[in-house]
Amino acid sequence: MLTFKSQRGRKAETYICAYLLRKGYGLFARNYRYAGGELDIVAKDKNGVWLFVEVKSVWENSFGLPDTRVNKEKQRKIWQTALHFLHNNGGLEQNSRFDVAAMDFRFKRGTIRYYENAFEASQVIPDLGIKQRKGNAH
Repeated sequence: MLTFKSQRGRKAETYICAYLLRKGYGLFARNYRYAGGELDIVAKDKNGVWLFVEVKSVWENSFGLPDTRVNKEKQRKIWQTALHFLHNNGGLEQNSRFDVAAMDFRFKRGTIRYYENAFEASQVIPDLGIKQRKGNAH
C-alpha cells in the first residue's frame, strides 16, 4: 500500500504523463528503478530523444518550490539509472536529456512548470581521478 506521500507523488506523475502525451511524446516507463535510483518517467519525444523526467511536487508552502529539490546527489542517481535504462534499451549512444517537471498543488489546481535539459550528465559525472602517467610507457 502506498503512503500518503507516495500517493501524492503518483498523482503528480500522472499529471505529467498526461502533459507529455498532449505534446505527442511516447511514454515508456514509470518508476523505473536500478541500484537505489529511480526514473519517475521515461518518455521519447517526436525526434526519438529519450526523456528522463524527474517529477517534484509541492502541496504546502512550508516545502518550498518543487523544482529546487533536485540536488546534485539526486541528479547523479538519475544519471546512473538512465545509463542502466539506455544500456538495456538500445545502447548508450542514443540521444537523451534530463528534464524536471514541477507540480504545484498549493492553490488547489495543479500548475506545471516543465524544464527541458534541466541538468546535463557532465554536471554529475564523478571525477574518476585518473591521472595520465608521464614517462611511464609500458
